[in-house]
Amino acid sequence: MITKGQRSAPGATNSCWSPGLPAMPPKKKGKGKGKGKGKKGKKGKKEKDPDAAEEKFKRAQHEIQSLKDHLGLRKEIARRAEATAAEMRQKLRGVEEDLDDQRFDQKSISSDLTRQYKTMQTELGLRIHTLETEVTRLRQQLANTEAELQETKVEKERITREKDRTIEELRMKIDSMEISYDGIVHDALDNLLHKMDDAKQKWEKQATQIQLRHKHLLLEFGLNPLDI
Repeated sequence: MITKGQRSAPGATNSCWSPGLPAMPPKKKGKGKGKGKGKKGKKGKKEKDPDAAEEKFKRAQHEIQSLKDHLGLRKEIARRAEATAAEMRQKLRGVEEDLDDQRFDQKSISSDLTRQYKTMQTELGLRIHTLETEVTRLRQQLANTEAELQETKVEKERITREKDRTIEELRMKIDSMEISYDGIVHDALDNLLHKMDDAKQKWEKQATQIQLRHKHLLLEFGLNPLDI
């Protein structure tokens, strides 16, 4: 509100006017008093004083109303600005809180990712060490197996050669035994044949003797052996 001390004097210009508000009417300059004017001029001025005072009063009322409107507009603008500022401060606080939460979450995520990375790196290192140890063991086992296989091949070749040699010796012995057995069989057969011939001759001789003895006996008994 405009106090009495803030009201403009009649005929004063509005120094608080701003764009957008109705312009104050310009101050009318009163006619200067000329030294050469007589009493008649003074009398006419006195007759117009009520109209001029009313005009000044209306102008003052108009200026006061304009100032009230301007002040109300300023208050409304200030209220809206304050409300907007409060809303913006609230939003700013919300954004700052969200940003802090996001930073905290980002820091937590970063810490968690770092921890997971270190854990995975440690596990991977252990896994690599285990695999390298396993590979070394398998390579050694493979080398031992290859050496054993080579020894087995050599031993197999040796056994094969010995088997072939033994088979050849046995074959030669069998051949020799066959030859020997053939000789033995032939000799045995020859001896058997000789014995059979000797036995045949002996049997024939004995048979002849027996026949002669029987023939003599028959003749002694008066029998003809040819008739029998």
